[in-house]
Amino acid sequence: MLISFILYTVFMSYTPGPNNLLALDGSLRFGFKGTKRFLFGIGLGFLSLSIICLVFSTYLTLYFKNFVLLIKILGFIYLLYLAFSVFKSHEKGKDNRSCYRLRDGLYLQYMNPKTIVYVLTAIVSYATVQSSSYFMMISYTLIIALIGVSGAIAWSLMGLCFKQLLTKYNTQYKIIMSASLVILACMMLFE
Repeated sequence: MLISFILYTVFMSYTPGPNNLLALDGSLRFGFKGTKRFLFGIGLGFLSLSIICLVFSTYLTLYFKNFVLLIKILGFIYLLYLAFSVFKSHEKGKDNRSCYRLRDGLYLQYMNPKTIVYVLTAIVSYATVQSSSYFMMISYTLIIALIGVSGAIAWSLMGLCFKQLLTKYNTQYKIIMSASLVILACMMLFE
């Protein structure tokens, strides 16, 4: 069961989603150092969301559908805002930093249905089922958070690898990134 858990968390963490796309965009515009706070916020968000899901897993699963609908609506609005921010960004400028703060990485986790469903599924399917030991459940929770943030870090590093190519085609890149966020927002809302 541990192998299944690891495969599930790696797959969910490394596939494209708002965290990964924005981590890539942040590293392109500000470098890895300028994106560290945002990545740290993603890590804190994953950890705190995982702990909340662990504590309230029974309660949340009873009201899961209503909870997910609210998160989908909030996530849809937030992703549209982020898509607009990416599209309107300039090469250099202080106003661009507004979507790469620690708190934005943290908030993104609470409004990202992919992350919420991923964390809830992992907690309910693996952490609480595998063991009644609090130590083991907390261990699973920490693993979820570490693997979750590692996906965003990997995409951020990938942005550094392709920086020269993507900055050469900056306008096309911004259109594709913004469109991808809008598509993700629609997929999350209407799924």
